[in-house]
Parts: sequence; structure tokens; C-alpha cells
Amino acid sequence: MIGIRCDANSIIASGHMMRCLTVAKEIVRQGHSVAFFVADEESEGAFRNMAADSFKDSPEAVSVTVLGTRWQDMEGELSALGKELSAKNISVLLVDSYKVTVTYFEKLKELCRVAYFDDLKADIYPVDILINYSGFYEKLGYEEDYKAVTGHDGEPTRLLMGLNYAPLREQFYRADGTDVNTSVSKLKDSQTDSEKSAAGLAEKEPERVSILLASGGADAYGMILGTLKAAKENGLVRDGSSGICDPAGTEPMPCSTAIDWHVVVGALCKDAEKIDDFAKANPGIHIHRSVSDMAGLMRVCDLAVCAAGTMLTECAAVGLPVIFYQVADNQKYNVEFFGNTGGMLFAGDVTEAAGGAAEVAQNSCRYIKSLMTGRRLKDMRSALSNLTDGRGAIRIAKALLKEYRS
Repeated sequence: MIGIRCDANSIIASGHMMRCLTVAKEIVRQGHSVAFFVADEESEGAFRNMAADSFKDSPEAVSVTVLGTRWQDMEGELSALGKELSAKNISVLLVDSYKVTVTYFEKLKELCRVAYFDDLKADIYPVDILINYSGFYEKLGYEEDYKAVTGHDGEPTRLLMGLNYAPLREQFYRADGTDVNTSVSKLKDSQTDSEKSAAGLAEKEPERVSILLASGGADAYGMILGTLKAAKENGLVRDGSSGICDPAGTEPMPCSTAIDWHVVVGALCKDAEKIDDFAKANPGIHIHRSVSDMAGLMRVCDLAVCAAGTMLTECAAVGLPVIFYQVADNQKYNVEFFGNTGGMLFAGDVTEAAGGAAEVAQNSCRYIKSLMTGRRLKDMRSALSNLTDGRGAIRIAKALLKEYRS
């Protein structure tokens, strides 16, 4: 059995658990079982809510054990976790937490093989597998720093690096049970005009654009409402039909405007009511909540405006050009990497004291205007075509199972 140690709660949100569940689903697909270990009942509740749909056809393949510990104190859980690893005969454990320490892994590797999602490179950890799926991993010096580091059996640490290890959700690489190797946008670029017409993928008129607007679950800087207001000022919101989509569909709604805005409003967004009111007063803006198929929504859009987080990798996987902005200091490498791909445009840092958010919104509108004519959107799609195929969860699952078999 493969083990996974992660948490999800109101403080650290659900990102750690989401990517671990994605990897777990691929492990189960390979015919193995997965045991999750969480610190407390809050994380257990999050696990059951998030796992219900993913494993509805094989609920017996996954389990969850509450350690009864503090998620902030990883070293303090070693005794409880060690007992559970032994009881469940766990030979490989994937850990996903920012609260780990070198001592934690030194103790843990005595019990089993260990893999770790390392987003921050806060230290050098003695593990069997280290995963950093950023596009800028080379800047962080992993190869040099891990030359002499070993794991459970004294074997050198295996480094799984780069965007091809990004554990995106299944919808980004598999549709209707079939592997997706190219996105709709890539198909558009590769087919002849007659083939596009037959497939219903004919190019839109260059002046007609569908834009996906999103800013995380909380939208702490009010970028959704701010961008829509700036778009209105810049003549990018026009006459047409509108509607509130709740829960969201993935098909574009009929609209006679030059721009359709597909706005994803998270559950914690403080401006949700104001955004709804703005959409009702300005046709051509379509609100989406509880989006279960984000990849599908991305595939029917021509451009995204969003923050420099995981969504950039998701957009790259489906070949969706992006205008993006920075909302945290730890995104600086993401900004540099994705800004140099040719498929994404950087609009600025919203955290800057002197009107950062307002300036970013205006910059985004200027970029949108520049993309409304000509071939630039098509060129941006092409630039994204080889960044990642979205199948990182499959590769990580295979690496964990290789450790298990050895």
C-alpha cells in the first residue's frame, strides 16, 4: 500500500490535498490502494468531501486515518504516524506539507521510502523522491544541492523536476475516459481550414474573443470586479445577452458582443454580490460558480486573465493564452518563467502600494485591446503547445510505484 500524508483546512486551504488526491487516483488506476494520513478531524472532513467524487467507483481503494496531532507540528506526529505506517504496512509515503523539517524526514526514512512535494526549497531533505514541478526549478540549484543526499536504503535522491510533473487534475489530460494529448487550441492550429470546418473548430473572427477571468477563491485584492470595471471604461464590455450560471456549464452562452467574459467567482470572494450586480447591468458577462470542469471552460475560451498561481500551468496544459499578475512575493519566479514563454503577458504586481491593483487592471485591458486583431492569440497558443501535457500525476504515480516494487 502507498501512503500519503497531507492536510486541508481553513488556514492552508485545499491545494495540498487536491494534488495528492490526483496522484492517488492514478495509483488506484494502476491497481493499488492508497492510505491517507491527516492530523485532525477538519482535514478528515475535507478529505471525505473531496474524495467522494474521485473514488465513487472504487471507495475501497482509499482510506483515511486521523493521527490526532497538530498539523503545524510535524515532528510531534512521528510516533503516531510511525505506528500507523507499520500497522498498514506502508512501504512508500508521499508527504505534502510546508511544516516539515530535516529531522522529520531523518526519522521517517528509517521506517519507509519517502517522497516529498517541495515547492519552497526551504532546506535539503533526506528523501527518496523530491518533486518540484515549477518551470523555474533550474534556478533553485537542486542538482548540485542533492548530489550527496540519500533516502531510505542509502540510494541517491531521485529528482522529479519541471512542468511535466505538475499533478494537474484528470480533466486536463483525460476526457470521457480517453487520454487527451492535444488541446482544442492545438487542434485548431494543426488542422486545415476544411478540417476545422468539418470538426466545428473554425477560427473565430479576430474581433470576437471569449475571456476567462479568475482570481482564486478569495480574490483578496478585488481583481475580478476591478478588471470588469476597467474593461467597461475601456469599451471592452458591450451590448448582448447575459446570465448567471450556477452551477457553471462549460459551453459559451449566446452573446452578440465582441467579447464574452466568463467570470469564475470563488466561494470566498468578498465582492460576489457586487460582481453579480455588475453582470446583470452589463450584458456579455457570464458568472460561473462551483466550476467542476475548469479545463472544459478553459477550452472554450480564447484568453484568460488571472493571478500567477497554479492556474498558469493549467492554462499552459490546454494551450490557453494568459494575461497574468503577481499577488505574492513567492510568485516572482513564476512571473519570470511564464512571462518569457511567449504565450503569457505580465500585467504587473497588485501588491504595490501605489495603486497596484488599478494599474494591473488597466494594463490587462491594454493587452486585451492589442490582442483583438491579427494572429497574436494564435501565436501565443502555439508558444504554449510544448510546455506541459498535464500528465504529471501519472508520472508521479509511476515513480512511487517503482519505489514500492523495489
